[in-house]
Amino acid sequence: MISESNIRVNRDLCYACGICVERCILDNLRLSVAPCRSACPINMNCQGYIRLLAQGKEKEAAEEMRLFTPFGAILGRVCSQPCEAYCERGKVDGPVHIRAIKRYLADYFPDIAFQTPPKQDNDGKKVAVVGSGPAGLAAAYELSSRGHSVTIFEKENDLGGALRHIIPSFRLPVGIVDRTIEMLAKMGIDFRTSQGVGQNVDFHWLEDHYDGIILAIGANAPMNFGFFGEDSDGVISGMDLLRKIKKGEQIALGQSIIIIGGGNSAVDAALACKKLKITEVRIVCLEGRREMPAFERELKEAEEEGVIIEAGWGPKRMEKNSKGKFTIEFMRCLSVFDSLKNFNPCFDPRCNLTLEADAVIAAIGQKVETVGFPDELIDPKLNLFAGDQVTHQSLHHPKVFVCGDAFSGPSSVVHCINSGQEAAISLDRFLRGERLRWGRGFWTGPYVKDYKVDLSSAKGEGRGELNKLPVNKREINLETETVFSSDQARKEAERCLSCGRAVEWNKTCWYCLPCEIECPVRALEVRIPYLIR
Repeated sequence: MISESNIRVNRDLCYACGICVERCILDNLRLSVAPCRSACPINMNCQGYIRLLAQGKEKEAAEEMRLFTPFGAILGRVCSQPCEAYCERGKVDGPVHIRAIKRYLADYFPDIAFQTPPKQDNDGKKVAVVGSGPAGLAAAYELSSRGHSVTIFEKENDLGGALRHIIPSFRLPVGIVDRTIEMLAKMGIDFRTSQGVGQNVDFHWLEDHYDGIILAIGANAPMNFGFFGEDSDGVISGMDLLRKIKKGEQIALGQSIIIIGGGNSAVDAALACKKLKITEVRIVCLEGRREMPAFERELKEAEEEGVIIEAGWGPKRMEKNSKGKFTIEFMRCLSVFDSLKNFNPCFDPRCNLTLEADAVIAAIGQKVETVGFPDELIDPKLNLFAGDQVTHQSLHHPKVFVCGDAFSGPSSVVHCINSGQEAAISLDRFLRGERLRWGRGFWTGPYVKDYKVDLSSAKGEGRGELNKLPVNKREINLETETVFSSDQARKEAERCLSCGRAVEWNKTCWYCLPCEIECPVRALEVRIPYLIR
């Protein structure tokens, strides 16, 4: 037991839900927020569902996870897991596998993970969401939950954006995306596929017919190299390659591939090529190995499967001979960004690398397709939608809110979900006539983030291994990583240090007891003087 004046908190039971802190009418309690939760873009109480799982309360753990997101099954597979980088257990013997535990709860309790939430009474407001990727789906969910009538406009034949068309099935099965869409459909969200702005939908028509608009079109158009030979036949963008593979199209690439780029799309393309039984697959990128923007877990996976990584090289010129073979000359890249953090690669032209390949894949980044949208919506320098960085409101169209990769530039799935949520919250406030910036852009309320975690009692037990198929069993449409068993998940959850907890702060308690009575796990006790309880 941890004694804080007259407030006692059982740390073994407390899972930092914060109910007691919210119920305290005298501002006496504070919630020490766990570093993992502080790092989570969607403010998920990671400690909460992990602590409940460690206590054997699996169903309650799944419910706690679902309380924060309807996308647990997706994030349990493809989240960039910034929480794990800040996990205090990492200072002892490696961070807790937070993402993998999330997947376990979603996979073992799908009825909870995909549960349709109660919806507020419809307020008569009509909202259009343009785009059905992670940002668009998150915005639609949030707005529908708040009582608005939501219609999603998607230019493709199928819903899901990058979740369906770009992220390979060996990372995210299409079935998971389908179940998520089904959940949203049960909420009453209307889906209109094959309807894109600039194609068969006019932006001004949307403005005239809807009370608010969310733009979440993503950044899925490939960027050009900008060097000689890039327009040759046989050069394909990483995005196009991943799309074709996801559709099951046959692609003739030969037996040697060079992929130019160091991000997740480049690594996904490389792994896809290996699973298509291509003999030699190389990734060549500007960044050094440690600076590559791709997730480290995916880079290690690529190396396991035989992908060769040539880090620190930039393309200079490319030629294609009469037999269809490519010869590419690279220069050593000394730095990628200048002193002002602007993208401005510096090369040593005296240090060269020459490689040959049957095909070249360009995976150097994506840009936004802005055709069909008014010029005043676009930041011409960044070629992104221009909007307020806190409220996501368009700078020139008050009823329009922007989010996702089309607003921030290419980012991760979890950051897109956060962006969609924030845009939806702003639009909801706009429709209700409330202040958009109130309590935004900083942590508000009775929370403590700057505190030291006691690691003295932590024993180095070793981090559990993720479950993966053997390299020779990995296939293009089969998940490489498999779900934890119950024993694995429980053991990994028990490694959590439960950093966050409720603490007495102002010594203003007058023993009214709502904090104790409403604690769902009876972790808090108020010691009342001169009274035997």
